[in-house]
Amino acid sequence: MTEFIRVWKEFDIKDVSGHLLMVGDLTGDCSSCRHLGIDYSQAKTCPGCGAEFKYIATRTRDTRRIKTKRPDLIFIDFEDYKKASGKLRARDLLS
Repeated sequence: MTEFIRVWKEFDIKDVSGHLLMVGDLTGDCSSCRHLGIDYSQAKTCPGCGAEFKYIATRTRDTRRIKTKRPDLIFIDFEDYKKASGKLRARDLLS
């Protein structure tokens, strides 16, 4: 039986933000332009800005279903992403 475990890897948060598909209960949204209602199970690019999706994160706990539907994307922990992007926004604001 296989299980998911967290593995920490350094990423450029700006690159992740530009290519992240954030998934809610039924649909996703683009982290780059905030386009809503994206069918996360099939979308390769954002219909709003054209960003290519490389990463996926979920606001729910149903990670297995989402990872099964999108094995082509790198799964990012949403809480880790929020924390890192918040630090970046704060640093940019104070600069």
